[in-house]
Amino acid sequence: MKNAISYYYNLNPESIHQQDSKYRFIADEKKYILCKYEGRIEELEEKYYLQQYLNIRKIYCHKITKNRFYQLITEIDMKKYVLIELIFNNRIIKIEDISYISNISVRDNKIKYINKNEWKYLWKKKVDYIEYQLNQIGKKYNVITEINDYFIGIAENCIELLENENIKNNNTAICHERINKKTSTDEFYNPLNFIIDNRTRDISEYLKKNLYDGQYDNKEFEEYIITNKLNSSEVKLLFIRLLYPSTYFDLYEQILEKKIKEKELLKKINNSQNFEKNIKQLYKDLKRMIDMPNIEWLKIKKY
Repeated sequence: MKNAISYYYNLNPESIHQQDSKYRFIADEKKYILCKYEGRIEELEEKYYLQQYLNIRKIYCHKITKNRFYQLITEIDMKKYVLIELIFNNRIIKIEDISYISNISVRDNKIKYINKNEWKYLWKKKVDYIEYQLNQIGKKYNVITEINDYFIGIAENCIELLENENIKNNNTAICHERINKKTSTDEFYNPLNFIIDNRTRDISEYLKKNLYDGQYDNKEFEEYIITNKLNSSEVKLLFIRLLYPSTYFDLYEQILEKKIKEKELLKKINNSQNFEKNIKQLYKDLKRMIDMPNIEWLKIKKY
């Protein structure tokens, strides 16, 4: 790998450390990660465009580095790689990092391959695909079969809310497919992980785990809403995104791809009571701030 990096990028790396499909090294006192890339070239070109978009505005992120042939992708041993120059030291992200990136508005019709803001369409497609899959192979997965209707029901509730509220999802910014409270800046500021979506996406994914772990803190939600001046439509989108069971769907896909065992879902089942309790409390708290849609099953019953 050292010879390939030297040849394609005119760099002389010091010791190279391999971690999964990534190679970390230092060359000329700069830090780099050589990342395996399996996406489409069109998506990579849009991510490179976003990197330049930020640089022009003097908003810094890690840099996709072209090879000596001015190409974004380098093929080494029949595998495709992209070289990332790391601009600052690695650490765990903070909520301020999300505010920093999510408040950079991006409205560009050129970006279509990594634009993920059509939630209603994407979620309907996801639900239909999973229901079709389980009709074919459901007998092989007892745990999934037992709990799938619960999470599909929540997803359909989210789709219904988007339809009934007719919320415009057009305040788009740089976001990420998935983040959480353990995401590092190496990942967060890596353009390979950039997508375009509503600016509430990242904060909802960042805080979602709290709802399952029983660590709900309404101050964290309210402070973010106020500090970042989210309007009522954005607050509703934030809530709907929190309600949407993305974590379950991620686990479902990993199980079918045989990356994890089906028993991993048992943790999600055990945490469902925490989730329901906390999402109901959040719903109540947000109703004090804006006119939230009427969702009967989320109302806290008084006895």
